[in-house]
Amino acid sequence: MLGFPRGALLIIGVEFWERFSFYGMLSILALFLTASPAQGGFGWPAAQALALVGAYSGAMYALPAIGGYLADRVIGRRRAVAWGASCQLLGQVLLATPWQTPRLALVGFYAAIGCLIAGNALMKSTLVVLCGETMQADDPRREAAYTYYYLGIAVAAMLSGVVVGRVAVNFGWHVGFGVAAVGMAVALGSYLVLAPPWLGEIGLLREGAAARAAPAGESAARQARGLPTTGSRMTGSRMTGSPTTESAREARLRIGLLLVLAALLCTFSVGWFQLYGSWLLFIERHVDRSVLSFAIPVPWFTSMNAAVVIVLSPLMAALWVRLEARHRHIDIVQKYCFALSMVAIGHGLMVVSAEQATTQSAPVWIPILSLSLLGVGELVAWTATYGMVSRAAPAGYASVTMGAWYLLTLGLGGYLSGFSGGMVDDVGFTVTFARIAVAMGGACLLALLLRRPLHALAARAHVSL
Repeated sequence: MLGFPRGALLIIGVEFWERFSFYGMLSILALFLTASPAQGGFGWPAAQALALVGAYSGAMYALPAIGGYLADRVIGRRRAVAWGASCQLLGQVLLATPWQTPRLALVGFYAAIGCLIAGNALMKSTLVVLCGETMQADDPRREAAYTYYYLGIAVAAMLSGVVVGRVAVNFGWHVGFGVAAVGMAVALGSYLVLAPPWLGEIGLLREGAAARAAPAGESAARQARGLPTTGSRMTGSRMTGSPTTESAREARLRIGLLLVLAALLCTFSVGWFQLYGSWLLFIERHVDRSVLSFAIPVPWFTSMNAAVVIVLSPLMAALWVRLEARHRHIDIVQKYCFALSMVAIGHGLMVVSAEQATTQSAPVWIPILSLSLLGVGELVAWTATYGMVSRAAPAGYASVTMGAWYLLTLGLGGYLSGFSGGMVDDVGFTVTFARIAVAMGGACLLALLLRRPLHALAARAHVSL
């Protein structure tokens, strides 16, 4: 279907509706918590509401490592997705329920948050791995499929806030949460109906084979490429060695490789998350947002980033397939360098905008161009990441590795990005943007210097960059 296995399209669709539900709920969560009881909210102060939103978001990126382990080693990836989607649907339904008393409403709310966190932990990293498993490791369509996977996330992020937010304003918070619940119901229903015929045996955990399934599949893939299988080393014309020792050594090499790459993507995330922090504050206070007689609402600027990803994703997918067909492979280190350069240039443009704002309101086109550069960098970095992590994950630990990756990149990067608020208060927007631009540029140069050592490390770990 459309040049991809049906199973890959199913996983992309499930991820779309799950992200629609997640971003839709998140788009009104803080507003609901701070709204007065007369308006149907909890009436919390801003500090308490944002503290909960922050803790919730952090848990969403921290716990998929645990959920990934359960999916890899205990319950299987297929069952993990089914259970995770069920938990998330229950959480959204609890949020949409108009409880009769404030005490019941509070209990139902915290129960809903717990269900959403648990469900996300099981699904977040598992869906990415399942998408990759629908194709062979060396299939050039894998990276294109991950581009569409990320496209689905971007479309969901752009649409959910508009749809859920509009419904919540017009009909009440619980109806808005109900729309998010509908999105989760579509994700779960389509998965339960279509997964058996479209995925077949993919992602099923066979009894007694949890520790053997992934290594066996990996060995077969290596034999097909003419590489020595895991647990062996070449000596002269013979293959010898201790499987346990060699497997452990290779796992350590792969973990080391992933840690270095995660550090580069974490740095990119620190710059990217400024979109939701220092950039929005600057746009609100110092940018002339008027276009003819219309003033662009500040939250719309976050949708512009997603719009860039949506427009460019099909073109990027076609580009990767064409380059691979012509044997002109661009490795992940080069892609991370490109992404970091986009963030550096974007912050450089924001420095120019901040300088102009010292005398008059800055023009709106500079932030829009900067947001577009962030979108291009995001698309290149993350579509390459999904395939890389699935290839480099130690055998039998693909989902838990993806979960740990989210924690070390998006989780840690988002947390570190918050320190820019202190810089803005101390030295202003111009210096803050300049410091971040320099940091991103330095990380880009460091990645270029590390490219050759990383290729050597990848070769020793039998991983293709």
